[in-house]
Amino acid sequence: MALGLLVAAAGPAIGFGIGGVPHTARAGLAAGGLSSLATVATKLLAGVQPYSASFHGAVPFIYPPGTLAFLPIPLLAGVHHYVLAFALEMLVVVLVGVPLATRGSGRRGLSWAVLGALAAAGPLTLFRNDPAIGLLLLAAALAFSSGRPGAAFLLVFAAGLIKEYALVELVPLAGLQMGVVMRAAGPWRARVGSWVRPVLIGLLPTLAVLVAVEIWSGGGLLSSQLHNLERGVEIESVPAALAMLLAGFKGIVVTRGVLGSMQISGADLHLRLISALCAAVGVALLLLIAWRAFRGGTPAGVLFSASLGVALLATPVLSPQYLDALTPCLCLAAYEVGGGMRPILLWGAIDLAALTQLEFPYLWTSVLALARSGLIPLELRNLSLLLVVGALLWITMRARRVARDGHPRPPVPTAPSPAAP
Repeated sequence: MALGLLVAAAGPAIGFGIGGVPHTARAGLAAGGLSSLATVATKLLAGVQPYSASFHGAVPFIYPPGTLAFLPIPLLAGVHHYVLAFALEMLVVVLVGVPLATRGSGRRGLSWAVLGALAAAGPLTLFRNDPAIGLLLLAAALAFSSGRPGAAFLLVFAAGLIKEYALVELVPLAGLQMGVVMRAAGPWRARVGSWVRPVLIGLLPTLAVLVAVEIWSGGGLLSSQLHNLERGVEIESVPAALAMLLAGFKGIVVTRGVLGSMQISGADLHLRLISALCAAVGVALLLLIAWRAFRGGTPAGVLFSASLGVALLATPVLSPQYLDALTPCLCLAAYEVGGGMRPILLWGAIDLAALTQLEFPYLWTSVLALARSGLIPLELRNLSLLLVVGALLWITMRARRVARDGHPRPPVPTAPSPAAP
């Protein structure tokens, strides 16, 4: 099944990249923005300062410096074949990265589940670098579970250098590490040092990269990140769905923002209020997840999936490729909890990816036209995301607290019923 989904995703993407292949134009909608990245890559190799005014393509380049690592290699095929080369690069990243990220997990079938979930997102998986983020976060959750917190922090920071939304995983990771340290024996100073050292393993190299690029860019890196403040409410986000529903889908205007994303506006949509309320609920839930991580008993994959899922529900910027960062950890969470929840979470990951592929790119023009044929799959995707996150939070709340020795507390024995033999 995973290989079939991968063929179904890669075929249209590669066909569009080759050009002239029938019935691939819709898949090509997911390649929007790659032409700007080709321009950025060309200027970077020509020695233009990154993040400078002359460095940008059609839209401001706002991505952290980790994204730059993905841009030069496809340029070896030439500007006219950049889309095809980028798709092939990401295909290699997925095919090589999945077994590397899941190696040593001890969970048979996890690599196939992750591959299937990424492939179910369709051409989008090969036209964006977010699958690399998802695989780094998956590896981070597995690293912490295997007793390597320093590697876990390093991997999360590395994912954040590609796109900053990945840094939300520092919330459960910090809670997990603090809980382990607080339950350990020894003087408090030694325990504080045990908590800080893994954080520094990830933080110091990240700061070194950011400072180096900030100096190289002449201060352009920091100023480029301020462009994120210009983002509006994207049509695919949950706040947008709530606003449109409350307005009865009337008075809605869809426009292209300065960063290229499609946003909604309207006099009676109350977008600021709805976005603020969603953000407040999101922060509260993240604090709850951090507390449950501190108490212990909840597997890292469940906490990582819940945290990123909450962030995606709360943000007004829910780009479809973000789901490729969520589904790998969601597959891990399914294997961690096992039982009847495993198929629910696994199929939830496939469902999220498939509905995302359906609304973008294949029904994207219908979404922008506010047609039912596009909005129904989109909002079903958002509803599925809400249900999956709700299930993860339920699992988190039911997890047993870890005892001081680091092992889950045994269940309290109950007296046998009189009818028991």
